[in-house]
Amino acid sequence: MSLIQPAFLKQRGFTLIELMVSLVIGLIVSAAALQLFTGGVITSKMQEAGAELQDSGVFGLEYMARDIRLANYGNINNPVLTNITPMGGIVLTSGETNANLGLKDVDPGLLTSSNGEASATGNSDQLTIQFFAPNDMLNCEGKKVKANEYVIQRYFLRADGSNLSLACDANTPGSTSVSITGLNDSNNGEVIMPRVDQLRFYLGAKVGDEFVYYTIQQYKDSFKAAVAPNIPRIISIRVMALVRSKDSISTDNINPSKEVFKFLDSEIKPSDTKTKYMRRLYATTIALRNGLGEKIYESGN
Repeated sequence: MSLIQPAFLKQRGFTLIELMVSLVIGLIVSAAALQLFTGGVITSKMQEAGAELQDSGVFGLEYMARDIRLANYGNINNPVLTNITPMGGIVLTSGETNANLGLKDVDPGLLTSSNGEASATGNSDQLTIQFFAPNDMLNCEGKKVKANEYVIQRYFLRADGSNLSLACDANTPGSTSVSITGLNDSNNGEVIMPRVDQLRFYLGAKVGDEFVYYTIQQYKDSFKAAVAPNIPRIISIRVMALVRSKDSISTDNINPSKEVFKFLDSEIKPSDTKTKYMRRLYATTIALRNGLGEKIYESGN
């Protein structure tokens, strides 16, 4: 007589060892998948931040450079640029005589200077330019300007929420004579480059046969000490802007406490040394329209 075993006696489950091994393998696979996912997210955020910085830095500087190239346009009688050139394209001084801007009692805060806010080492710069519109155009605030109307604009850093942004403020269009009306209105300028930690303008000047980049204050001091014919003549502007991303990025590739950015006159460190923002330094050089002025100046000395 044969015994027939019940079906449930033939079934077997996992042993404790097999269960532990399978759990360990599962955890390893899950950890690897999570690491790949996290790495992908960080890479995606870095690429997004890089694209954001490029849009802000490259296109923002080009937008600004387009107008700065017009500095001194229409000033055919005084093409050589110094800080006393009447109607000089780079506005360093004001007053009724021996000044770029032919108006008295102008607030020094509207002129080219080096005492602005910054979210990094040192102060930021402000650049003020003036020109006559070569044709119908828009000023940096998006307002219509007709050909031959006088335009004065200043580029500076200002508060924009919890950040600093590069803004441009312009006078009110409509005048063919010098006017600063509207240059410091309640609008306080249109933002053309968001989240800028530091902004510097360097004046490229010809001194005899030498070419030198000056900070704004260095140029003023050099001009005071200069003796004809070795007067420093401004022929270009070097713009440098330190731009940061909108959001922080959790990656070991960014260490804000050790970040240093080389400007022409110094090394700049961000004020925020804890938040892991992506930062990039953008720079461009803008030639000014006074090449003819150099020839006139040199032939006369």
